[in-house]
Amino acid sequence: MKILHTADWHIGKKLNGRDLMEDQEFVLDQLIGHIKEMKPDIIVIAGDIYDRSNPPREALNLVNRYLHKMNVEMGIPVLMNSGNHDSRALLDYGSAWFKATDLYIHTAIEEVFTPVTIGGIDFHLVPHIDVLEARQYFGESSLRTHQDVYEHIVERMGPDPTRKNILIGHLFIQEGKQSDSERALSIGMSEEVSSDVFRDFDHVLLGHLHHPFAINHEKIHYSGSLLKYSFNEVNQPKGFRWLDTDEGTVKFIPLPPKHDIVEYEGDFDDLINERIDFKDKSAYFKFILSNLSHVKEPMSKIRMIYPNTLELKVKTEDHGFNMTTIDMKETSDYDIYASFIEEVAKRPPTEIEMGIFKEHFGGGQNEAH
Repeated sequence: MKILHTADWHIGKKLNGRDLMEDQEFVLDQLIGHIKEMKPDIIVIAGDIYDRSNPPREALNLVNRYLHKMNVEMGIPVLMNSGNHDSRALLDYGSAWFKATDLYIHTAIEEVFTPVTIGGIDFHLVPHIDVLEARQYFGESSLRTHQDVYEHIVERMGPDPTRKNILIGHLFIQEGKQSDSERALSIGMSEEVSSDVFRDFDHVLLGHLHHPFAINHEKIHYSGSLLKYSFNEVNQPKGFRWLDTDEGTVKFIPLPPKHDIVEYEGDFDDLINERIDFKDKSAYFKFILSNLSHVKEPMSKIRMIYPNTLELKVKTEDHGFNMTTIDMKETSDYDIYASFIEEVAKRPPTEIEMGIFKEHFGGGQNEAH
C-alpha cells in the first residue's frame, strides 16, 4: 500500500503578522500535483490542519476545497486526527457522514480503540490527548504525563500482532527537535513520549514537530509542516512523507515554497548597498544589523529593496574587553584614559578626545598619580 503522509498544515497561520494563505495554497497545489502523479492509496493528515481553534472563513474554505479534491474528486481515502491547534468540534462536525466517502476524522479518546481497516491494514487514529482529559476519561489519577497516557492507551488498544498496524498520532517523541512555532502540548507536565511505547506497531506516522527529521527512527516518522512557520525553521526542509508498505520504504518529498524564509546578520550598509547576494529578494526576511545608530526609519529603507522584510533587530556589539592589570601609582591618568579609548574604539584617542581630557582633568600626558 502506498501512503502519503502530511501534517501540520496550520491553515490560517500568520508569520509576524503576514498572512500566509497564498503561500499555503501555493504549496497545497504542489501536493495535489504529486498526488495525481504518484497515485497514493491513502492520504494521512496527522493533525494541526488549522492554526487555531477558531480559524477565519478563508481558512475553512481553503481546507474544504483541498479535502474535496483529494477525497471526492480523486477518490482517495483520507485519514485525519485532530492536533493541539485544532478545534475538535469543528473537525468532528459532519464526520459521521464523511465516512461514506472514506474520509475518517478522529477527535475523541473513545474513537482510538476502533481502528479504520483499509486494504488489510489497521489504522489507529489517535488525536492529541491532554493529560488531564485522559485522567478524567479513564478515571486514573496515576496518569500524570503524556508518557503515562500513551502507555495506558496503547495497552488498552491491544493491536493484533497477526495484522499490520499503523498508528497515526500528534505528539512529541522523546529527543525530537522542537521549533518556535509549535505550541506546547501542556503546561507544567512532561510532554515527551518514549518511542518504545509504539514497539508493537509496524509504522507510526506523526504530526506536531515541524522538522521532518526531528527523530531518526526505523518506523516512527514526522512529515514536518507544509511551510516554515518561524525564523528558527529557516534551515528545515518542508514537504511530505511517502510510505510504501509493500516495498518497506519511506522517503521524504520536498515542496518548494512561494517565498522562502531568510535570516541575515550583518552590517546595514552592506545590506542597503546590495553587497549581499540573496537569491530571492521577495523572501520573508529577518535582519539583525549593526551600524544602525545613524539611520532614520531603517525598516522603510530596507523594504524598498526587500519588500517582505518582517523583522529587524539591532545587532548587539560584543567588545570582548581584555582584563589588564596596571600599577596605578606608576600610570598617569591620561594613559589610563587612552588605554580605555583604545580598548573600546580600537584606535588611539582623537585630538578632540585629548582636548576633553585636558579640559576636565588638566595636566600633561606623562603625569602619574
